[in-house]
Amino acid sequence: MTGAGTLDAWAGRRMALGHAPSRAEVETYRLDRLNAVIAEARARSPFYRSRRDWPADDRLATLADLGRLPFTCPDDLGRADPTLTALPLRDAARLVTIPTSGTSGAPKRIFFTEADIEATIDYFRRGMATLVRPGETVAVAFPTRTPGSVGDLLMRGLTRLDAEPLALPVDGTIDAVVAALRAARPTAIAGMPVTLGAAVRRSASDGGSPLRIETALVSADTISPSLRLALADLWGCEVFDHWGMTETGYGGALACHAHDGLHIRETDLHVEIVDPLTGRPVLDGTTGEIVLTTLTRAGQPLIRYRTGDLAAIDPRPCRCGSVLRRLKNLKGHAAGKIVLRSGHSLDIDIIDDAVFSAAGVIDFMATATAGPPVRLRLDIVAGAPSAVPKVRAALAGRTDIAAALAAGDLVLDIAEAAGAAWPICRKRRLRAPGSPSPDGPEPTRPAALYS
Repeated sequence: MTGAGTLDAWAGRRMALGHAPSRAEVETYRLDRLNAVIAEARARSPFYRSRRDWPADDRLATLADLGRLPFTCPDDLGRADPTLTALPLRDAARLVTIPTSGTSGAPKRIFFTEADIEATIDYFRRGMATLVRPGETVAVAFPTRTPGSVGDLLMRGLTRLDAEPLALPVDGTIDAVVAALRAARPTAIAGMPVTLGAAVRRSASDGGSPLRIETALVSADTISPSLRLALADLWGCEVFDHWGMTETGYGGALACHAHDGLHIRETDLHVEIVDPLTGRPVLDGTTGEIVLTTLTRAGQPLIRYRTGDLAAIDPRPCRCGSVLRRLKNLKGHAAGKIVLRSGHSLDIDIIDDAVFSAAGVIDFMATATAGPPVRLRLDIVAGAPSAVPKVRAALAGRTDIAAALAAGDLVLDIAEAAGAAWPICRKRRLRAPGSPSPDGPEPTRPAALYS
């Protein structure tokens, strides 16, 4: 189905229109909901009620007027006094605690009501209808045991679609995941790039029967072009991108069959793009930081929340017929770059794409030591011999990395990591030694994880 046949029809029902909306109707809805959310937050949320930098007149005449309001930052979600929550904690169906990046700061606490959870399940059901037909088996490569988690809500959405969700053993080894895939032979799979990348490379190198999977939903992190190509070549997948985070209620923006950007969940989220340094709005088509305002969250409204993620907005109608705006040029976290002395930057997206262009790589961990020169250590898990020289050559073939190496601004240390004890369901980040992951501490796993 096209985006117009699934998400637009769903959006019309969410907007109480009874039909797929026009662009003008979406704009009117967003402005009405923004004014309602601002009024509710000022009345019920101690954090927003007490803000001294809030304008005296916060009524929006146009969507552009939202830029007059101050930002909400990730650290604000860790506040206990004044709290962002706008309802008593007894009304919470789920509370999620996420460590903030850096070495200090209270953990972020995300508050979900039953209505928030229901909206996400419904969104997942409608969104997955773009990829999946009723009756098909869909492998879910997210943790699913915790009620209200992204994996659990995705499973529930798939069940409502009359699909057959299969929870993969992502808390075990990659070989157990591949074995489960071979046993079930699913039509589709959903998971993080690290998980799907390790599974596709392992299944292609372990001597077992080949896998064919029609569609793959990649979420919770950006996927590199080389990893996308591996999914298409080795499994035969049509790869669909999804952007979301806990703060969005997990669902955020989804690609359609046109694969020309990700349609934003505009019934529940208002998205702005700003310059990450100045905070000023940028023109459509310009990459900047994603800033979101929730439109339907009563328990914990977020107004102009700085996500740290980078993207551009394309407001033009999509070839699929959808009128929902699209995110394009999704990048990694704005704070995830290392600027070298020469002025070149190093980030995990560049490294990820280069490393996975080398045949046989299953997984890797990247650690940077401050310089000059910056020392980049890559620990590689490979399913084929002699992967290290291939990875070194792939990195040296990238213009920015080659220039940094030639200038003496960067030193590469690459080694195979036998029996690596890394979780297979995680975000890949460029970390300094001993620093916490932006997503919290990475739990230890048995040394046999990749055996």
